[in-house]
This record gives sequence, C-alpha cells and structure tokens, in this order.
Amino acid sequence: MKKGLVIGLLGIAVLAGVALTYEANQEPPQQAAQTKVQVALATAQNSVLPHYYSSVGTLEASQQVIVTAELGGRIAQLHFDSGQAVKKGQLLVTLNTETELAQQARLTAVLRNAEQRLKRIRQLLPSGAAPREQGDQALADRDAAAAELKQISAVIAQKTIRAPFDGQAGIRQVNLGQYLYPGDPITSLSDNQHLRVNFSLDESTSAELSKEQQVELQVRALPGQQFKARIISIDPILDENRQTRLQAILEDQHPTLRSGMFAEVRVRRPQQQPSLNVPRTAVTATAYGKVVFVVRDAGEGLHVQRVLVTTGSSYADSIEISQGLNPGDQVVVSGQIKLSDGTPIEAVSSNALEPTQAAIEPRP
Repeated sequence: MKKGLVIGLLGIAVLAGVALTYEANQEPPQQAAQTKVQVALATAQNSVLPHYYSSVGTLEASQQVIVTAELGGRIAQLHFDSGQAVKKGQLLVTLNTETELAQQARLTAVLRNAEQRLKRIRQLLPSGAAPREQGDQALADRDAAAAELKQISAVIAQKTIRAPFDGQAGIRQVNLGQYLYPGDPITSLSDNQHLRVNFSLDESTSAELSKEQQVELQVRALPGQQFKARIISIDPILDENRQTRLQAILEDQHPTLRSGMFAEVRVRRPQQQPSLNVPRTAVTATAYGKVVFVVRDAGEGLHVQRVLVTTGSSYADSIEISQGLNPGDQVVVSGQIKLSDGTPIEAVSSNALEPTQAAIEPRP
C-alpha cells in the first residue's frame, strides 16, 4: 500500500512539471514583442549660431575713492549724509581750525606790514636815502611772510574736506566731535553714472579681440535683464593665469547697478561659420560622456542608437555638435529616460509626453 502511494505522488509531480513547462513556453504574443517608447524628434542641421566668449566680471565705477583725513583734528561740522549725491568741491567735513585761523589772521597782518615797508624802501632807493641791502632784506621779509601765510592757508584747506568729483557718498563713518587721525576713513565716494566691467579671457582669444567690440552682460543681482557694453581697454600684458584682462564701459545705465556687483560677460566672436546644431534637450550627460539618441531604420521599424558626441558653443535652446552626428540625422529630444541601444520607438509630438520623460542637459 505504501508502495502504491509513493508511485501516485511521483506521477502527480511529473504531471505538474510538464504543465509548468508548457505554460512557460506559451508566452502571449503581446509580451514577446518589445513595447515601443514614445519620443519626440528633431533634425540635426547646419546653421549659424552666435558664438561667444564667456567670462565672469566685476562692475567698477569710473571713479571711486575712500575719502580720508589728510591731517588730524576734531570734527567741527558735518555737511553730508550717508548715500547723498554730492558735487565736485562740495564741503563734506570741517575739522576744528580755530588755531590755524588765528595764525592766518596774524600772518596776514605781518604780510601787509612787510609789503608796506618794502614799498617805502623802494621809494627811497633811487635817492640813496636807503641802502640797497635794506631793500633786499625788506623783499626777503615780504616773501617769507607770504610763504608762511600760504602754508597756514594750506593747512586750513586740508582740514576742510571736500568731494573730489561728482558722485554718491557711501555710509558716513564719522560723527560730530570725533577726533580724526591722518588716514582715517570718512566715507566712500563713487561715480555710478559711468560704470565699467573688468573681466578676463583666455590668451587664445587675443587675436579676435579689439576695442569698441560689443559685450553683453547680465548681473546676478538683476536676473533676466541684459546690458550692453563696449570694450575700451585691452591689457597688453597677460596676468599670472595667462589670461587677457579687458575693460568695457556700459552703454545702458540702471539706477540699481552698483560698483562691485558680479556680472556674467559674453563677447561675441566677430567671425561666424555654419555649424551642425541640435536642440539642447537632445544631449544627455552620462558617466561616459555626452550622448545623443539617433533614430535608425533597419526595415523592422524605428529604433535608436546611442551615439557619443562632442559639443561646442551653445546659444538659447540650441547647441553645436562638433563630432558624432551628420546633417539630417533624426535625434531624440524628449523621452530619453526610457531608452537604451536598440529600443524601438514611436515618434510623437513633444506635447504628448509626460514632463518627467524629458532628459535635459543642465545649462552651463
């Protein structure tokens, strides 16, 4: 009886194995065929893209200075506020000059007396009533008095601090009654009406740069706004990084632009040649390099081939392909996330794809 039970169980196991093998070999036709991936396509074509040299620059006022005290003294009067617009020669700070003014008054009187004495002696010289030596001494006394008066007047002028040019004052760093030592900062002063941008480019660009060349720049503090400038100076000596230093002056001014702001600078290359271009979204960055999925037709429907490419300049939504593609190649511009070599595809409008399907290369 036990022997019959064992034989029965073995028979059931054999039948179950045969059934499973049969079902595994009976895969439905729709599962055997690989599903087509929907993608959007574009054509690689020759066109002229504006080529630019890019750099990062710094805005600089045409004139800027830290106003300081030339001589020491106590602040007697303040004539400006922080952020105030000032004119050239406008009085900013007056230091205490009571002692110097008293000396100036005394030396003025001394000079007046010396001039009168010199005049009287000169009138007596022709008749011989006064010796020539006396006339020479009177002249020397007059000149000495004039020099002393000039010296004390210069001290008073140095203690009367004025704006050296038209501009906007920065934050006032002094207070009434404060004692200033020589060199102490009072405020900054900058002329933001004529801003410049300083930047550097690689030495290989030197041959294509010239004065009056147009420059485009965007200030990080003002996203979305573009400003134009023109090159006014090219340094003939390379810096320590073997780069050419340049300076451009802005043609369009903006009230919120400030000296010291960072700017993204682009200098357009003067010579433009046609190049092979594709939409930026066709290029995908991978661990092996930049790739583009190119459409192939082997007679059994469309499929894609992964192609390594070398990119060049970019502008707006287009990017230059210097190696890897040919004019007329159909490339995938959306839907790459589901693709690999040989994947069959179905071309559809980009609007029909889910946003998450697009693989977009980050802009530099």
